[in-house]
Amino acid sequence: MIERVCDIAECTFPQTGVCVRSYPDPADCPDHQGAVKRIREMEEQNVDADSDAVPVQAAREISGEAVLSPPEDKPQLPRSSTLGLREADRLMRSRYVNMIGVVGLPDAGKTACIASLYLLLAHGSLKGFSYANSQTLMALEEIARGTRRWNDGDPPKQMTVHTELADDRQAGFLHLRLRRAADSQKFDILVPDLPGEWSRTLINRGDVERFSFLRSAEVIWLMVDGREFVEAQTRELAIHKTTNLIERLANILDVPRPRTILVASWRDKGDFPEGALKRVQASGEQFGFAIELASIASFSDNNDVHPGIGMSELIEGSLTSHVQRPDPWPAHARLQSERAFLNFGTRV
Repeated sequence: MIERVCDIAECTFPQTGVCVRSYPDPADCPDHQGAVKRIREMEEQNVDADSDAVPVQAAREISGEAVLSPPEDKPQLPRSSTLGLREADRLMRSRYVNMIGVVGLPDAGKTACIASLYLLLAHGSLKGFSYANSQTLMALEEIARGTRRWNDGDPPKQMTVHTELADDRQAGFLHLRLRRAADSQKFDILVPDLPGEWSRTLINRGDVERFSFLRSAEVIWLMVDGREFVEAQTRELAIHKTTNLIERLANILDVPRPRTILVASWRDKGDFPEGALKRVQASGEQFGFAIELASIASFSDNNDVHPGIGMSELIEGSLTSHVQRPDPWPAHARLQSERAFLNFGTRV
């Protein structure tokens, strides 16, 4: 039944658009005016209209009033892509965020490391930590999708997809919030997911502009392919490429250097040689880097090395403040600083 807008039962305005009493403007019709008045009185008294009452919405349509209230904003799911520089900066302004700078050559295992971290959290298998939240959940899911493709029971040759950025001029960041089991403290971390080609151009052409975000990092993961260090035939070249990357990072990062961890992937292929580590550390010391080693296996086809080994220790070490980190605002700097707020108590 079409809603009535008039006190006259025979009124056919809803069907014909013509007032049954021949008023050019139906709003001038006293029967329509009476219907509108009665509806408003019922609204004020919170009384439901009977079958002969003029519906509120129809009366409002004739009187020219707004029929519907503005729709409320629907809740939105977290974004699916990585965060850009501006979005990452906005997040870091809203809360304390641990920026982890991840750099390494192609096939060093950067993306596989991130995928392994995500999958360990998803299965509750990251010792000492649990998943709390993420603003880039679908991006993490996209990175890990290669681990779910199997060929007749055999794992795929490429466990993760190579990183491709929509905007090749700026980094893409992945966000994770972790809860530490020991004290229930929550940590927000941002990890850049960069194409390995960026590091290649950094070494070959000194292209440092795109890596300026590393100055905000509290810890640097220097990712290397552990297989190249295990094999004697490729060890020298691997050391050379790593030391070149360290030298390039020295031109980007401020002094004192952030905590730097040499993250060697493919732990399931063998232990990282001690001699090679000492040479990399010696090279780092020349540029002010105190390099630590974390050997991991993001995935594994070795029954003696379980997938994800070393990841928990890597995260724990990355979130622990360095005991030798200097005071960023020593006493003498406060007295000599030109910043009025810091000197407020010393001025006369």
